[in-house]
Amino acid sequence: MRGARPGSFALVMATGIVSTALDQAGWALPSAALLTIAAACFAALAAASALRAAAFPADVRAGLTCPKQAFTCFALVAASDVLGARLAADGHGGAAAGLAALALAAWLALSGLVPGRMAIRRQPAALSDVSGNWYLWAVSTQSLAIAAMALRTVGLRAQPAALAAIAAWSAGVALYLLTSVLVAARLLRAGLRPADPTAPYWVAMGAASITVLAAVQILADGGSPTVSAAKPELTALAVGFWILAGCLIPPLIARSAARHLCWHQPLGYRADLWMIVFPAGMYTTASLQLGAVARLPLIHGTGMAAVWVAAAVWALTFASMIVSLAARVRAAASPAGPSS
Repeated sequence: MRGARPGSFALVMATGIVSTALDQAGWALPSAALLTIAAACFAALAAASALRAAAFPADVRAGLTCPKQAFTCFALVAASDVLGARLAADGHGGAAAGLAALALAAWLALSGLVPGRMAIRRQPAALSDVSGNWYLWAVSTQSLAIAAMALRTVGLRAQPAALAAIAAWSAGVALYLLTSVLVAARLLRAGLRPADPTAPYWVAMGAASITVLAAVQILADGGSPTVSAAKPELTALAVGFWILAGCLIPPLIARSAARHLCWHQPLGYRADLWMIVFPAGMYTTASLQLGAVARLPLIHGTGMAAVWVAAAVWALTFASMIVSLAARVRAAASPAGPSS
């Protein structure tokens, strides 16, 4: 229970978006299986997080102040919206609306608490404290745009939905650019040590990809004059962010490989690996939908090819998680375990 940290919701983010990608590619049965897993994991993590907050409030307050952990709290927002949008696609409008309300409330609270508590902490955040985790604020903001468009299925009118989505999308773009400046400054001034994980920096690619997906969701709405007026600019920006996301993939792969092959960091399951799976699934889904909406066969074809990669990465990470959990259970049950 004490280990149920907010960043654990990256598991739901990753599973939900890979389920969406499989659904878009026509793989209904695997998509439904992953949707079930995502919903079950969300319920378990939500319960564990509530118990942790009640039992260890000091840990929660400390996490909101720690620069390296605070922004992982926004994973709850993104997980709620990604899962809700996937449920809405299957006709579960009530559940989607409830998750969207939870996400909005959490985003409003965290957008005040996280920067506010970091601003008043005794020791100001250093440049070396900046990490790819900070992109989760932008990711969660773009997820609100996706949720707004998904709520059309429960009767939200076109114009309010489009205006809310465009506002969230614009705020997400601003947060992405601001975070990119901070992360670039951190990498140029402080660099990364061989032991520093690469997984959090994959969120930069995931944030660019969800910016594409949110734009596509807005573009797909034909009932709003606001969207019609901004369609050329929104399409161009979506394609630009898609290119940016693609350009980030080779250096991220190279750094991840070098960390293990050149610097001999051990392989094994870590919870932050879901921050690699999520961008893979998000890039796939964004490619499929952008290619279809903008009628760009190359981008759609990229998405169809990437489905296999996203599914394989998800399966490998999920299997590693199960093996790791099983090993912990055996160690705890062993007479020579923690009590020895």
